[in-house]
Amino acid sequence: MFLKKVICIITLCAFAFPLSLFSGCKREQALSSYDLSLAYEEGKISGKLVYKFVNSQNEVFDCLKFNLHANAYRENSTVCPVTQTSWARAFPYGESYGGITIDKVLIDGETANYETSSCGNFLTVQTNEIYPNDSQEVEISFTTVIPKSTLRLGENEDGVNLADFFPTACKIEGGDFVEIPYSPIGDPYYSDVHDYFVSLTLPSEYVVASSGYPTLTEVDENTTTYSYELLSGRDFAFAISKNYNVHTLTEKGVILNYYTADGNGEEILQVLKNCYTFFKDSFGALPYNSISVADVGFCYGGMEFSGLCFVSDKLDVEDKKTALIHELAHQWWHGGVGTNQNENHFIDEGLAEFSTYLYLLSSDKERANLMIDTAKSAYKSFFSIEELLSGKVDTTMQRELSSFKSEYEYVNIAYNKGLIMFYEYQNAVGLNTAVKNLKKLYGKNYLKNVDLASLINCLGYGEHFNSFVTGKVII
Repeated sequence: MFLKKVICIITLCAFAFPLSLFSGCKREQALSSYDLSLAYEEGKISGKLVYKFVNSQNEVFDCLKFNLHANAYRENSTVCPVTQTSWARAFPYGESYGGITIDKVLIDGETANYETSSCGNFLTVQTNEIYPNDSQEVEISFTTVIPKSTLRLGENEDGVNLADFFPTACKIEGGDFVEIPYSPIGDPYYSDVHDYFVSLTLPSEYVVASSGYPTLTEVDENTTTYSYELLSGRDFAFAISKNYNVHTLTEKGVILNYYTADGNGEEILQVLKNCYTFFKDSFGALPYNSISVADVGFCYGGMEFSGLCFVSDKLDVEDKKTALIHELAHQWWHGGVGTNQNENHFIDEGLAEFSTYLYLLSSDKERANLMIDTAKSAYKSFFSIEELLSGKVDTTMQRELSSFKSEYEYVNIAYNKGLIMFYEYQNAVGLNTAVKNLKKLYGKNYLKNVDLASLINCLGYGEHFNSFVTGKVII
């Protein structure tokens, strides 16, 4: 997620070809999959999810767990979707609430036993015993109410942001389900890659930006049903609007789309093309056959999803370009290579920021240097030397989102310090070696998740990275 523009404002005020065509890497195993049939009407989205779980673990499971992210938007939720600092921008029309209701759960056509957690943020479905290498399909019918907001899930004057709206499988690690509570700070997600097959029916006046590649369009009187496919995705989202103009080109077999109501479409599309080519050449191919960027009503600078980037339509052209570069970098450092964003946020955000710097270094060296100077200055302003030396502040990087007291602190740790950490690594090993090792990191961990140990295994310089992560480095 792109947050720097937001923090600056606060301070001043107090996007069907076979997978093999697009990637030189082959998938190692069959993936679990989502088959989603969705219908949107004003204020809500209803759907049926058929989740096919392929047990690639060495454990036997008798249940499956799902995240219900939309319940963070409920009235009286135990977790808020946004901090109080950003509340007014997130809810410009006043208080508004959403949430997800589970209407029915079936296994093999029979009603299944299920329960939601006391906080409402997790769904547990009792299943048959699922042995290693076996699979199980679970059918979940649900209804999601969409709040009036400029958040990941929200209706606003510019359109509708559709993320966080359907049950998503909890990551399995060490034989257990990882339950990550929703957080108003950062991106509270952790997932393996899945295959997605999605259809969305909605009024025909809407134009749809999607994570997936469109495979079929059907028009029926006043509604249109769009079908999509996304292979090896970590998430799936839409941005819909009645005002979008679509700017499209094909770059090395991949469709690049930019959805906007503004008149700067071709200019931004060219940045998307140049940036996509730079990252592909630098790190490797993506698993997706299309990438879309959509201007949305959004209270932050931008947000990444597999194959789709949100960019705030309130940004000026130059800030929009920077947000686009950062969010596009996440297609590699989140999409291609993932991480536990609750604990290792500094990896994907730091790498997205450093990738932004690398692109700017190749196209606008002055802006690249300014980016580094700004990061260092902001970090030093937030953490005073006196506080750093006395140990009164927590400058460790590997910690849960819930430990951050503010968005300011999170940005300075995950974004600014993350950028500085990779920048100083580049200074130590040289630019060419740094990029070469990042390409190694991407190729070795393609469609997998990484942590600090994985990072050091590919990049080396363990002492350097450990000293940053543990807070020993004084910037």
